[in-house]
Amino acid sequence: MFVPRLHVAFIVIFAFVLTGCATVMTRNGISSAKLAETAEIPGMPGVRFWGDEVPTDPIAEIRRRTSHMPPIARDAKTMNGRKVIDTLALSGGGSDGAFGAGVLAGWTKRGDRPEFQVVTGVSAGSIIAPFAFLGPSEDEKLHTIWTQYKQDQVVTPEILSGLFGGPALSSTAPLQNLIAHYVDRPFLDRIAAQYKRGRILLVLTTNLDAQRPVVWNMGEIALNRSPEATELFRKIILASAAIPAAFPPVKIEVEADGKPYDELHVDGGTTREVFVSPVDAPLKAFDTLYKVPPIRRYFIIKNGKATPEQEIVKPTTLQIAGRSISTLIKSQNMGEVYHIYRVALDGGADFNFLAVPPSFTYETKEIYDPKYQAALYAEGAKVGRRGIWMKHPPGQAPITVDGVQPRPAAPEPVAAAGSG
Repeated sequence: MFVPRLHVAFIVIFAFVLTGCATVMTRNGISSAKLAETAEIPGMPGVRFWGDEVPTDPIAEIRRRTSHMPPIARDAKTMNGRKVIDTLALSGGGSDGAFGAGVLAGWTKRGDRPEFQVVTGVSAGSIIAPFAFLGPSEDEKLHTIWTQYKQDQVVTPEILSGLFGGPALSSTAPLQNLIAHYVDRPFLDRIAAQYKRGRILLVLTTNLDAQRPVVWNMGEIALNRSPEATELFRKIILASAAIPAAFPPVKIEVEADGKPYDELHVDGGTTREVFVSPVDAPLKAFDTLYKVPPIRRYFIIKNGKATPEQEIVKPTTLQIAGRSISTLIKSQNMGEVYHIYRVALDGGADFNFLAVPPSFTYETKEIYDPKYQAALYAEGAKVGRRGIWMKHPPGQAPITVDGVQPRPAAPEPVAAAGSG
């Protein structure tokens, strides 16, 4: 449709006016990649590291990263004289995080939910992870978080500000308040106590300036009893769940070469939807942390569907863009799951995977809809109680050697094989 020049001029002027009215986030960012490599959190060295590094000497790198940490899995249970290292990985998925929360509750009722030595979380998974780390006592809190809050209790719209110069289309001030309500100093003290036992809690964010994933050692942060540590813990969860453009990025203050700077961190799913390890290295490289190589079991919960979903797409810009982006994210996520499967297979670890079943058809148009999330939570609880885990990624044939699928080095646990 033809638009008169006067109208165009008006629109441009209107845009500039709104840009001036929008809240602009001031920055003191790092322009040098080399300098960014050295950036640390003031007073808290060693609480984070790049999530995409592939070390030339994995064993040396693992020792360096763990040198200041308590002994890994100090009092983990044993099987045939070997420690059992159970890892729970919680993926991103927005409001679909209700599924993962439900799975944990159902697993608790099933009676064979293990105490995980390692818990990782990305985006929605980062909100679940600290509670999953502390165990079944937190199930009811997760139920409340994922089923009881309406959209305006999590985010408030700021459409015009976001379109004309602001950092996002909504404000996450309500979400910040919710995180602060649940994540207080006593909560961090409980995290720290488990960290001292040798249990690990990791959350991933994306450093938007560097275009790189960052892994945060949340137990190390919890050990620090300063108000700054509590605030950082909360910021990391908020940042990991900050969907770009929809939610504002989180500014984190750092120090490099003795000078103060800041970084912008957003949704961890921008770079990685799920992960199980702080170092991209063969599992055998981690054996250096144990007197005897442990038995490893991976439990990956995808907060969303892993299978393709048929849907008639309206031929509009927003519909096409939205559908394409969601397809890209799903494809990327399944590539990451396959990578974990391959690492597990090569290292003799037991691989277990769950996702929202294709049979779940409840739909919603809102970002946070209590009815949708309650239904998804109930579905997750049903799946968790059934306890039937996939032994290879969906859509992938199990890898075989001479027609035989390799088995984990240790006997499969009942919880993983779960006949229900």
